[in-house]
Amino acid sequence: ISLRIDASGQVFWNNTPMPIQALEGMMTTEVDRDPENQPTLEIDVNAKAQYQVLAKVLASAKNADMKKIGFVKK
Repeated sequence: ISLRIDASGQVFWNNTPMPIQALEGMMTTEVDRDPENQPTLEIDVNAKAQYQVLAKVLASAKNADMKKIGFVKK
């Protein structure tokens, strides 16, 4: 799963704009499909994005019990 946070704080789920409030539900759906073989959540954060947005994304991932989380290096 590609998750991008742009400079304005907009979140993109596989290149589709997504309200941050919808993330936890989407993550839970992905985890529930196969809890033992979850997809990897690859987070790409713009350097100018506010930390609070990333914190909300990570909290959503934790609440959804996502285990495979990585960050895209630039």
